[in-house]
Amino acid sequence: MLFEDFINASEKKINDVLNSQIDLSDFESFIRKSSKEIEGITEDVRERFSAFCDYFFALSSLPPDRANVRLKNGLLMIDKIRNENLTALPPLAEKEIDLDSPIKYAKKIGPRREEELRKLGIYMIRDLFYHFPRMYDDWRRPLKILDLIAGERVSATAKIVNVEKKRIKNFIIITAVVTDGFSNMYIVWFNQEYIYDTLNGAKQIAFSGLVKNENGKFKVYSPDFEVVDAEASKISPIYDLTSGISQGVIRSIIENNIQHINAFEDPIPESILKKRNLMDLKRALYGMHFPKSEYHLKMAKKRMVYEEFFMLELSKIMIKHNVQSKEGISKSFKGLLSKQFMKTLPFKLTNAQKKVISEIEKDLKDSKMMNRLLHGDVGSGKTVVAEIAALDTIESGFQVAFMAPTYVLASQHFERITKDLSKFGIKIAFLAGSTPYSDKLKIKEKIINGEIDMIIGTHALIQKDVVFKNLGFIVIDEQHKFGVKQREMLMSKGKTIDTLVMTATPIPRTLSMTLYGDLDVSIIDEMPKGRKNPKTFVVNNSKREEVYDFVRQEISQNVGVFWIVPLIEESEKIDLSAATRIYDEFKSGPFSNQSVGLLHGRMPSEEKNDVMEKFLRNEIQILVSTTVIEVGIDIPHAGVMVIEHPERFGLAQLHQLRGRVGRSGNDSYCILLTNGSEIDRLRYFAHTFNGFDLSEYDLKLRGPGEFMGTRQHGLPEFKVANLVEDEALLIEAREDAIDLIKEDPDLNAYHKLLDEMNRRYGEKIKFVEVG
Repeated sequence: MLFEDFINASEKKINDVLNSQIDLSDFESFIRKSSKEIEGITEDVRERFSAFCDYFFALSSLPPDRANVRLKNGLLMIDKIRNENLTALPPLAEKEIDLDSPIKYAKKIGPRREEELRKLGIYMIRDLFYHFPRMYDDWRRPLKILDLIAGERVSATAKIVNVEKKRIKNFIIITAVVTDGFSNMYIVWFNQEYIYDTLNGAKQIAFSGLVKNENGKFKVYSPDFEVVDAEASKISPIYDLTSGISQGVIRSIIENNIQHINAFEDPIPESILKKRNLMDLKRALYGMHFPKSEYHLKMAKKRMVYEEFFMLELSKIMIKHNVQSKEGISKSFKGLLSKQFMKTLPFKLTNAQKKVISEIEKDLKDSKMMNRLLHGDVGSGKTVVAEIAALDTIESGFQVAFMAPTYVLASQHFERITKDLSKFGIKIAFLAGSTPYSDKLKIKEKIINGEIDMIIGTHALIQKDVVFKNLGFIVIDEQHKFGVKQREMLMSKGKTIDTLVMTATPIPRTLSMTLYGDLDVSIIDEMPKGRKNPKTFVVNNSKREEVYDFVRQEISQNVGVFWIVPLIEESEKIDLSAATRIYDEFKSGPFSNQSVGLLHGRMPSEEKNDVMEKFLRNEIQILVSTTVIEVGIDIPHAGVMVIEHPERFGLAQLHQLRGRVGRSGNDSYCILLTNGSEIDRLRYFAHTFNGFDLSEYDLKLRGPGEFMGTRQHGLPEFKVANLVEDEALLIEAREDAIDLIKEDPDLNAYHKLLDEMNRRYGEKIKFVEVG
């Protein structure tokens, strides 16, 4: 038994006694027996180990109260033992080094190695120590052959019985026979003759690899290994590599430079380290690369996870504080226009909408800048809220810009908002990349002269020659579809602009905190009355003809049909239905008597708009489309959506797609046409209509990377932290960041912390100060 295993088992036994699950005599018996079986007790541990064991001998002879005191003291002793004997600091450095020096100045680095390390994102000496292992092999425990399972990884230390070298044709086979003292197993290498010389004469090997069972014999092929003596077993790091860099090379480089960890200064205040029981930075970085124990590794990971979250949350909260502290322009309005507009609405605003409108109106009237996220499920009525805020802004004498990510969505917003607001004398214009040049010049001239109250468009709004006379409010729809620089360019077109970003993408709390921590958040969590959820069915592809019959029946009732496919063209690697092929097949096959349209992202903007206009007028009855219709498209008579290969989509995306039907209040249907994979996930979707519930489920199932998809969503790249597994630490880090900014808004007393935050997020902090 390892000393660490003994300490862990002792802790469990003490808690079992305190909880009356075992008797004191059982604990005493465990201490006496186990203390004789401990392996690898080093001199720095021996005295502490003996004192710990002696403290519990004859425990059962003490009165119960005194015995309980000793047991509770034992738990404190265990914490101290772990901190003092199961962790370690890096060796002292012979000379100081600048961590921001190029990596070529580190030991064992030449020009070729420098180029190879740069491929791993290692440019400076500092970066070397933040290139963390992706996993670890624990070689401290002896091999137990009876516990081996074929197909699983083994990490152990074993005695070498024999080493053989055979040549068969063009192959050199090295076989090491190793034993656990009872049984033997085999480790095999091919065409690596030097290994024979390495192992020949060695007595013990630490190795890791995948176990295979061949005719009753356990074998591991080409494992990671080291020749060790009885005291040399360890936890071995495994790193991500690049061409020219092997595990041995990267370990050697880090090991030869490990003393430079001493040059790091801990940016996290001592008070927070104590409050959250966090390891100091030097001990943690050393533990990430060469942990002394599982406890050392666990606490090192906890520290680095917390650090990633804390730095991010601190930067977000500091951004928010900076924005809120900037003087804006208080907008003066009585709400005359917005009240007239609300009277014309054919429905009553929900209480959630009214609450959000009140929050936004308060922000507009405040002299501080507004930087607010409007988060609402598909069909919850975000656009109406944005229209009311726009009217209040225009009444106060300012211009409004409304930017959407696609031509189709932007043009649809333009048509809707023009219809809703032009009756109140609001001058509205549309600007997109495909707008004719002569029209662009006229529109831009009217914007700068103040002849246009509200401009709606795509990325064309951020061009340098789009200049406003008095821009006071911007709305960015589905803001995660834009890059940071694109949003920055729009936000910089006025001195102190109030900003409202909107999204219908349901995002779990942990992701929302990391993505939108710098924004005030308003949530529309109530759906309009009369809105029916689409009836959702998971249908096997074998029943395709029945789906065709159902679709034809719905079309005969003047119901519009979306048919969604994941790809535009055929892929040789992935057998997925392509939009173009489906479109051609439908026109000449099952829907030859219906009008079929095609929509995908590669079509010219004018063509997309023409297709959507025809679908809106019911001139197109079934629209074969990619996910270009995912966001915001409003076709009231669309009542059926069929989704090919739904297993290829995240639940949040499926929810967005499903939200495109049933907007008229009539019965609607969403059919998931599947090949039979991921049925449980799809069935959960079919019975769940709350976007936030779906997003939480999908995040836990698929992880943050797959959930968010591409990097354009702005999800931070964490080296250690996991938003699902480490949610509790994220919440703690955010609480501490909020408290720290309240105490010292500019971090004047925390220079090391400010330096580290600027090093990581300096550009992003600068960006949000603009908006």
